[in-house]
Amino acid sequence: MISFDALPGNRSLKASLRRALAGRVPQTILLSGDDSRSLETLSTALAAGILCEADGPRPCGACLSCRKVQDGVHPDLTLIDEGEEELKVDLARRIKAENAIIPNDGARRVTVIRHAHNMNAYAQNALLKELEEPPHFAFFILTSEKPDALLQTVRSRCTRFALEPSGEEQAVSDDEATRLLAPYLTAVAGKREGSMMLAALGMEKTPRRALIGVMGVMQAALRDAIFRAEGLHEPLLQPALTKQSEALASALTPERLLAFYDFTDELVHRISRNAASAAVTCALTSDVYRICYQ
Repeated sequence: MISFDALPGNRSLKASLRRALAGRVPQTILLSGDDSRSLETLSTALAAGILCEADGPRPCGACLSCRKVQDGVHPDLTLIDEGEEELKVDLARRIKAENAIIPNDGARRVTVIRHAHNMNAYAQNALLKELEEPPHFAFFILTSEKPDALLQTVRSRCTRFALEPSGEEQAVSDDEATRLLAPYLTAVAGKREGSMMLAALGMEKTPRRALIGVMGVMQAALRDAIFRAEGLHEPLLQPALTKQSEALASALTPERLLAFYDFTDELVHRISRNAASAAVTCALTSDVYRICYQ
């Protein structure tokens, strides 16, 4: 039966996706990570969740829509997986044409583009407008093992969810991520650079895998703050950080929050490439302060 439970680990990530499916699902999502098989499992479950007909938790795995996704025959799901072949501009044009047609079975249409980093620059630019302002019924799921190979303009239009890196390092729990982030985000909202540094120093000894998980939780909290700043009271992805998200929404404009979100995305790339702990601390302090207040 199709389910997020088919993906091992990644508890925080799966919880965030379930909360998103229970409320307002982002129309353009980037799933990143170093395990293509896990990305495949996750993208299929997420597509099923978007198309699911159940009233409760999604994907339910039992409704007709979920079974069609499981069997690969859902008429409103387009799956693009060309392996490591280059994805060219004709593909982007075909995607745009398909998404101009209303769904067949339900109210939504989902396009999954696996190995999205293989889209050449022409294809990415041709798809840019569609990702930025999709039809109300159209949802896009991009997966990538090399997200930094995507154009920044594409990445900035996506809500990103990152898999935990494969390996033996200990993942972070939701409670631990909240403990690390609460004082940091409170300091950012309060425009206290010194307190930001102290809170960032508290993350320095966090293992790489766990720190990427912490950054993922921070991105979800920033997404909540952006929604609040824009007056959109959707269910929160990180309810444990509600106080901090609301403080950020009061302190910063949506544009500043989005810039902060995008920079967090860059930090995930740096950590994935084994950036030094001191460099990450500096980025979380001076760079974030500059983005938010200068």
